[in-house]
Amino acid sequence: MGQIYVPTILQILIDFFEGCFLWKFYGEFLERRFQEKQKWEFGIMVLYVLFQNGKKLLLPTDYGAFQALANLFFSFLFLYFLGKCFYKHNPVILVFVAVSFLAIHEVSRIIRLVIPYAANIVILLFCWCREKGWRISEKSAEAFIKIVLDLMWLLGYGIRIGFMWLSLNSISKNFYEREFVEAQEIRFLLIPSLTSLCVTALLNTIMFRTVEGLSEFLFDLYPFLRFFILVILFLMVLSILYGVKLFQDMISLNKERKCRSVLEKQMEIMMEYSEEEKRIQSEVCSIKHDLRNTLAVISQIAGREETHGAVSDYLLGLKEAVNRLEYRFETGNFVVDALLNLKYKDAIERIPDLTVDAEEFFFPQDLKISSYDIGIIVGNALDNGIEACERLKEQDPQEKAYIKLITYQKRQMFFMEIENSFCGELLTKKTSEFPVTDKKDKSVHGIGLANIKRAVKLYHGAVEWEVKGRVFLLAVMLQNQSI
Repeated sequence: MGQIYVPTILQILIDFFEGCFLWKFYGEFLERRFQEKQKWEFGIMVLYVLFQNGKKLLLPTDYGAFQALANLFFSFLFLYFLGKCFYKHNPVILVFVAVSFLAIHEVSRIIRLVIPYAANIVILLFCWCREKGWRISEKSAEAFIKIVLDLMWLLGYGIRIGFMWLSLNSISKNFYEREFVEAQEIRFLLIPSLTSLCVTALLNTIMFRTVEGLSEFLFDLYPFLRFFILVILFLMVLSILYGVKLFQDMISLNKERKCRSVLEKQMEIMMEYSEEEKRIQSEVCSIKHDLRNTLAVISQIAGREETHGAVSDYLLGLKEAVNRLEYRFETGNFVVDALLNLKYKDAIERIPDLTVDAEEFFFPQDLKISSYDIGIIVGNALDNGIEACERLKEQDPQEKAYIKLITYQKRQMFFMEIENSFCGELLTKKTSEFPVTDKKDKSVHGIGLANIKRAVKLYHGAVEWEVKGRVFLLAVMLQNQSI
């Protein structure tokens, strides 16, 4: 065991600051388990301070290979289990957060050791001035040197704290697509942090050595290494930050491509709906045109007893043809009509008792909003509502499944409200403005709602959602103007 270590007040204060950075950093990536925010935050900081000072008591004081590796190993275990205890953790994200925090901590600690050696420059300048004729007493010279050393020592700690805060904050800021990160992607992001840990462990191993009972510091033996080590450390941190930003930009780009792909598919579907609308209208006109001939045929054969069965079959066929052309919903917008009717026919096959109320869902003729954009909003909202109702019936077949659509206009603003029943279980994250999917394919999460928002933004509108028990309400507000 190493000698008894008595922590200074300053060191405890530094550890407390680092504990504050820890819960702040963890809170950006993980959802906390407990509601008492102030208590668990303070608990994390206290545990961190106790761990840092307890570690110094248990581990050897010499900076050998064993001490360096043991320090990293126990620190990682502590950070991992701390996150596991206080947060609803995703193991993959938790490993990334723990390793990244540890890497930044170790780099900042070594930077703190290098900074005080800048005092040598000031001292050398002071000695040069004395050689040039400055008359300063030995007592004053010693006091000046002591003040410079103390200031550089304090400056080192200040830079350490500032560097940690800026680095961790930068990682949190640049890691903005957290819902879409998979395990293999995290492995890629871990490479810069793991490299930094290996380098810092190597530096801790060779930085101090003991020769004939005397301690030697690497920077004293090789002064030029001070600059190079600082450069290496900064480059390692930049690799961590740039790696996160680069990878997140790639994810964001892929997400944008998928959004465009979905929009293109929805456009194709819109065209199909339009063609379906035209086909139905054409068939309706054809039936109207042939109706007279149909009635004439029925009149001729109705009176014959031997043809009674043929008449029944003929009428049954006619009824089926009419049923195929039945238009359940008429909103004043042909795109929305096609969407509602076709999606309803598809949904009713999966949810036989589904109720769709569109009595107050109407689009005026003077509406300036593009039918295509309205179709994007309504189509995605219907898809989400139908999926929610289907999931509700899977969990509780006795529950009532319904979708209610309402539109109204106030001055220059046009409003749409889509209300639907759902199971009452909604996943949310503070990093996402919309509910989070529980599907395996996280890469397509939120694209429907994102496309709704994209369409709404064109008309300087807004999208809001609200949950009341087992009811989900999506509200859309648009300016009634052309773009």
